[in-house]
Amino acid sequence: MPDEKERRLFSVNEACHYLHLSRATLYHMIERKEIVPVSIGGRTLFDRKDLDELIERSKALPQVSPVKKRGRKPKVPK
Repeated sequence: MPDEKERRLFSVNEACHYLHLSRATLYHMIERKEIVPVSIGGRTLFDRKDLDELIERSKALPQVSPVKKRGRKPKVPK
């Protein structure tokens, strides 16, 4: 069996491992059309080239994380 670097198609679990993502995150990305799976014989597979392109696109985007404020909520004047 070819190793990960030689393989072209990955199962859902293998794609999650390759991208270091949870299944839920991968399925959300499919819903948002950020990645398109390949369906062969009723199986959901991912092309390594698409996974690598996703990684490259993610490098180009600025990563913005939501900032959670801590402490009390400000009082609203009456």
